[in-house]
Amino acid sequence: MSKKSNKLILFLIFSLSFLLIVLPLPLAFLGVNPLIEKWGLISTIIIAITIISLIIDFKNHCLNSRIISLTIALGALTALLRIPFAPLPNVNPCTYLIICSGIAFGSHIGFFIGALTPLISNFILGHGPWTPLQMYAWGLIGGLAGLLNFNSSKIFRWKLGFIGVIAGYFYGFIMNIWFWYSYLYPITLTTFIIAEIQGLPFDTLHAIGNFAFLTILGNKTLRVFSFFKEGKLPSRS
Repeated sequence: MSKKSNKLILFLIFSLSFLLIVLPLPLAFLGVNPLIEKWGLISTIIIAITIISLIIDFKNHCLNSRIISLTIALGALTALLRIPFAPLPNVNPCTYLIICSGIAFGSHIGFFIGALTPLISNFILGHGPWTPLQMYAWGLIGGLAGLLNFNSSKIFRWKLGFIGVIAGYFYGFIMNIWFWYSYLYPITLTTFIIAEIQGLPFDTLHAIGNFAFLTILGNKTLRVFSFFKEGKLPSRS
């Protein structure tokens, strides 16, 4: 399978799963509320199918012990870095590292590093029904970053910062819409707007944090990742 066709498959998996996760929003326009009320469970099933599909696709073309070790190590690192930043609402280095991982190592590794981040860190911060959505949202950010076709050694830092801002609001949108159809009642467009407004300050802090981390540390992190990918050690200069 060519690299181009593989990227197309990944894009289709990401796009279809995202459309299904946010499907309750157009359903609310149609007034199909009984179906929306069950979407919390349905979204978990969608996420499970998405992860299984990516594991199968990953296994078919790039699975080896080095890649598995790299994914687990970076997933554990992002999870550990999330914990000390927990007192700061939505400001942490996780998203920036997930984005850099996706750009440097590709969509599969980016997705699974994003998915491992809350799976591991929530053993300390607290697991709950939100964990699968956090896994999916951060995974999707890492996966999409891998589809950007950037040269990881030559990315303008303000472009990285802009990606971080989009990622912060994108993550927030997924979590807000899930909170809306899982916990708010009645499920209407009005309560959706309320959920978005309530989440806006946290999403904005997330976006600002991403922008700061990526503009300051993004290119340095990508250079380190590039050296590792090529099997070299960075110089001290």
